[in-house]
Amino acid sequence: MTSGKPEFATNRPGEQVADAINVLLGHLRATWKSPPDLAIATAYFNPGGFLLLADELESAGQVRLLLGAEPPSVQRQVRALRSGVSPLRAAHAQRREALQRHEGALLGDRDLLGFSVDADASGRRLVNWLHSGRVEVRRLEQSFLHGKAFIVPTNAEGVLAGSSNFTSAGLSSNLELNLGQYNPSTVRHVVRWFDDLWEQAVSFDLAGIYADRYEPHSPELIYLRMLRERYGDELAQEAAEAGLPTIRLTSFQRDGQWRAKRILRERRGVLIADEVGLGKTYLAGELLREAVQERRQRAIVIAPATLRDGPWRKFLSRHQLAVECRSYDDLVAGKLDYAPHEYALVVVDEAHNAACR
Repeated sequence: MTSGKPEFATNRPGEQVADAINVLLGHLRATWKSPPDLAIATAYFNPGGFLLLADELESAGQVRLLLGAEPPSVQRQVRALRSGVSPLRAAHAQRREALQRHEGALLGDRDLLGFSVDADASGRRLVNWLHSGRVEVRRLEQSFLHGKAFIVPTNAEGVLAGSSNFTSAGLSSNLELNLGQYNPSTVRHVVRWFDDLWEQAVSFDLAGIYADRYEPHSPELIYLRMLRERYGDELAQEAAEAGLPTIRLTSFQRDGQWRAKRILRERRGVLIADEVGLGKTYLAGELLREAVQERRQRAIVIAPATLRDGPWRKFLSRHQLAVECRSYDDLVAGKLDYAPHEYALVVVDEAHNAACR
């Protein structure tokens, strides 16, 4: 590309749209006394697009960045002749949904930056540029934005307009078509088009989206996030299966009961190791109730004789649970009502004592 004012820009082997924009801005930076101002209209933006132009953007004058959501793809579907929603209201809802998707896409691109040294430096470079005092960002929210343009409004110098968004793909890899125009009259028309949209747009904190990435978080929040990543799916499943147990349990006991049931299904055994007084008997009791009352299965409790004759018999009687209760000595002596394989659920209380025998 020999001319400082490129007239055609696309992404093909050996050339990129970013090259054309850099050539134009580099030419103006080298020939003008003061760096020119820049206006950019784009539907999408990501840090990769910024990095392709970063050297020239950081040397430019005032930069106005106009973002906006593109209209959704045409949906071919049969619609009722009459609808309770007015066309104006439907269009408003469509724009609102498009803007939500637009912001979601920006957040997604931020989250996909990764955590390498290079990614961290790239993100910080973008935030520093947006915070430089020379960049203003607005978003068009009352209508869709489909046009894309990189405009040098100073002296109506020139414009590169076409299909390229301000993204890495738009400036380097997608099959794009952009034309350069340097006729002052034509450029002034484009500048007026941009200015009209700029006045309709509202301030948008693009810097804040990326600066959030570098805000320090408390150890408690990081720990909770780790728990959410580890147990989030289980919590969602628990909420979907939630139902109040018949035996009255506290909220943390219900959580333990659900988790114990899940582990039983997966491992055919579970160890409940709460501290003394946190209700292990009640938690195990609800598992026993489900087995004998809901599934009509045989169950047995194995416990030290003092617990067998005291807390367990009292608990089973109070809740009317037809569960056999035996001591360790009974188990050793083979004093069982049924063959071992006939018990669907076996609860071993004070299991650490049993292991020592």
